[in-house]
Amino acid sequence: MKRGLIVAELVAWIVFFPVAIALMIGRQLGYGWKSKDDRVEALLQWYPAPWRARHGERFSELLHDTMADGRDDLRSRLDVAREGVIERRREWSWQRSWAWLLLSVGWIMVLPQGIIAPILGLLGVPNTWFAALYFEGAERWLIAGAMVAVGLLLIDRGLRAYAPAAPEPAAG
Repeated sequence: MKRGLIVAELVAWIVFFPVAIALMIGRQLGYGWKSKDDRVEALLQWYPAPWRARHGERFSELLHDTMADGRDDLRSRLDVAREGVIERRREWSWQRSWAWLLLSVGWIMVLPQGIIAPILGLLGVPNTWFAALYFEGAERWLIAGAMVAVGLLLIDRGLRAYAPAAPEPAAG
């Protein structure tokens, strides 16, 4: 690859990500939406669902009034976003984080490691980060099957940790 192409690609990636992130945050702050209702809905998404269920309607009215008074500037939108992030942080728990970790690792084990790797092996793709590609024949399928089995177990445990089963009412 020519040096100019490498530099051009690096510059494109260095410019692309900050611009994409700025556009995404702008959209989340309500910019680019045509109606006030859409802007208010975008701002409410910063808050967790239980908070929106309790306070969303009143807060939505407050945001509409603020926008009607002409106090709809970047500073007020950033303040709404900051408070929404604080509310989300209050709902954070180790159990939910553990559940997301289990689910993420489980899906990585099932899809790429357990399903895609043997297919790539059949296609003759050279060894990459897929563990099963480093084995041949029946061992490859054994490794892929183990990845699927362990991945499904992690997904099951992650789902149970994320939303534990409600206790059954006592019969009486």
